[in-house]
Amino acid sequence: MNDTLSPQTTDQNERILAALSHATALIPMVGVIAPIVIWATQKDKSEYVAFQALQAIVYQFIMIVAYFIGMMGYILSIPVMIFFGELGSNRFSDAAWIFPMLIMVVIFGGGAFFILYGGIAAVMAFLGRKFRYILIGVWIEKTMQKNLS
Repeated sequence: MNDTLSPQTTDQNERILAALSHATALIPMVGVIAPIVIWATQKDKSEYVAFQALQAIVYQFIMIVAYFIGMMGYILSIPVMIFFGELGSNRFSDAAWIFPMLIMVVIFGGGAFFILYGGIAAVMAFLGRKFRYILIGVWIEKTMQKNLS
């Protein structure tokens, strides 16, 4: 990645496209389509937009996978809740409902975090900053450097 890439070297259209790539995290599940289209159309035109869009794609796929894992955990927790609830005299029967509720809190809390972090990324990209998601950004940057050499 070009270390000299800064707000001065990106034009407004590049910043808007980069920000849009991240902002679509506000629309979970279907929002990943826009960064895919942006990356596919801009990968040869702007290194900045390509990097930001690729980050947004990976980030949103992680968000989708995390959501499905969370929902599977929730679905699987319901039979556990019913089983412990049926035991009646078991000390877990009164608190059996807590496990599914905790999973839902994690799902919605995690979802709120993912959306907020994507919003921060959109603002940073709009400002032309070199935003990198934790772990994802470094990995994508290394991958892009390998592909360029």
